[in-house]
Amino acid sequence: MNKQDISLTKNGKFKSLEEVFAEMGLTGVEKAYDLLLKEKPLTADSLSQIINKSPEETKAIISTFGEVDQHEKIVGLMGITLVETSHKLSVDDHVVYTWCAADTLLFPRFLGFSAKVESKDPVNGELVKLSVNEDYLEWTDPVPLYISWMEKADSCDIRNSFCKHSYFFSSQDTANKWLEENPAGKISKVEDFFSYPVGIGCC
Repeated sequence: MNKQDISLTKNGKFKSLEEVFAEMGLTGVEKAYDLLLKEKPLTADSLSQIINKSPEETKAIISTFGEVDQHEKIVGLMGITLVETSHKLSVDDHVVYTWCAADTLLFPRFLGFSAKVESKDPVNGELVKLSVNEDYLEWTDPVPLYISWMEKADSCDIRNSFCKHSYFFSSQDTANKWLEENPAGKISKVEDFFSYPVGIGCC
């Protein structure tokens, strides 16, 4: 994959995941995410068929945007993973994880599902919870809840250039402490972030 700086905003608004994925050559991935959300790993062959790419192209996509286990099964793809992270996503009777806080808001909107989310404030370790129903934020605990994000990402290293900078914060104080050490980051209240007409393109 060729390195490319991707702007995650346009005309003062966050881009949709559809738009960001299209820019990165990841169109048609919805079925792959449907399987991961049911805690079902994929094979390289099945992903190749889903996204209509050659085996060589699929291998490059997995190398750049995926996670594989010891059996070479795909257990994570561009934001959703079966490998435990700090961001837990409960969907129906299944538990999966995301690469960052923003993913927990954007994938329910992108794929049209409801989820309960648990994460931790990286500054004080406080547990935070929220409920998302497709494009509707039902509740958060605590209130207000804050989220960090970045405006741009490196397409060849989404996880380090964006995902490791997106967290939930239980208070404005902890959000500001994080921002002092990450001045390139942005902070929003979750309800403000969520209410934008379109989503932000994270992992």
